[in-house]
Amino acid sequence: MSPKAAPTYPASNARHPEPSVARGRKNTVVTLDPRIRESVDTAIREGRATIDDIVAIIRAMGGDASRSAVGRYKQQAESQMQKYREAQEIAKVWIGKLATDPEGDVGRLLSEMLRTAAFQTIGDMEAAGPMDLMLLAKALKDLAGADKLTAERILKVRTEAAKEAAEKVAAVGKAKGLSKETVEELRREILGVR
Repeated sequence: MSPKAAPTYPASNARHPEPSVARGRKNTVVTLDPRIRESVDTAIREGRATIDDIVAIIRAMGGDASRSAVGRYKQQAESQMQKYREAQEIAKVWIGKLATDPEGDVGRLLSEMLRTAAFQTIGDMEAAGPMDLMLLAKALKDLAGADKLTAERILKVRTEAAKEAAEKVAAVGKAKGLSKETVEELRREILGVR
């Protein structure tokens, strides 16, 4: 018995295109007019439309896309939104850890990890759509907001610590017989007030 050879298909065979050719084509929804894509993205984001509804929206606005292209586009968009929601949940857990120790290693590591992931995502997005960019922009905005809150929290803690130290110095200075002017000078020096 001789083993059977696997069938081969010529590159021109339309039924079996080369994988790189099949993956190289853009989804027709991606190539639509930006205003039509924005309507499609809004319908998907709001979760109010079926594939047939989205096809009808596209056709009503003068575009054309097959039901299968819309289905693929919708599936990809929903998958990206799900990944974004999962990332938000993970971020909430890490932010909880950040709240207890904002200056700690976890805080610095998390901020850098998120920033790196966001910029890698930008680099990987050859055919980024409005929804992709919107989700990424929101993630970067949330990260910047978290950095700002962390900085404000650190500043508040440091200010409170300086006030407590100034009060203790004033109390000890008075108890040791330092003049009122000397105690006030020490207090201003600790608080950074000139």
